[in-house]
Amino acid sequence: MKKSIFCILCCLVAMASCQKKGMQLFRGDYSYKTSGSVTLNEILPPGDTTEPVSFTVNLLNEIGQLEISALGNERDSVVVVMNAMGGEVIVTHAFCDGNEIFLQDFTKNSLLFTGDSIVLKNELNVHASGQMYEDNTIVINMVYDGEAENNNRTFAIHGDNIRLAATRN
Repeated sequence: MKKSIFCILCCLVAMASCQKKGMQLFRGDYSYKTSGSVTLNEILPPGDTTEPVSFTVNLLNEIGQLEISALGNERDSVVVVMNAMGGEVIVTHAFCDGNEIFLQDFTKNSLLFTGDSIVLKNELNVHASGQMYEDNTIVINMVYDGEAENNNRTFAIHGDNIRLAATRN
């Protein structure tokens, strides 16, 4: 009886230690799509008393491939490579803790189209972290901040409802 209880206990411990977490949970190749919106707030030059323009712009949905690889011998550090279809490649580091991933801040280029048919090309600073769901889907919440200029007008850009959803290939 004692032997069978001991064997069952050993099996349970072994199974619990085999569960993926941290880097092992996230490593792999994914397909991703982003969505969300940003707010543009006009920055007026000193002395300008006109009312600044402010509006919200939906981001163009971006699709692509996401690769998460181990970073050397560091236990839960990974390299994240985002390769947007027809767009740029972003490489950043991240840290995995359980079923959460915390990306190092990075910059990305983006095109924004406003309701006035104004096209703003700009560089955005991105802060991102996410979580793994059901061992195959990552949802990353991102915050975009930056500035853009168009027709001698400068806009502060901020978006805190940007989502990247990635499914393991």
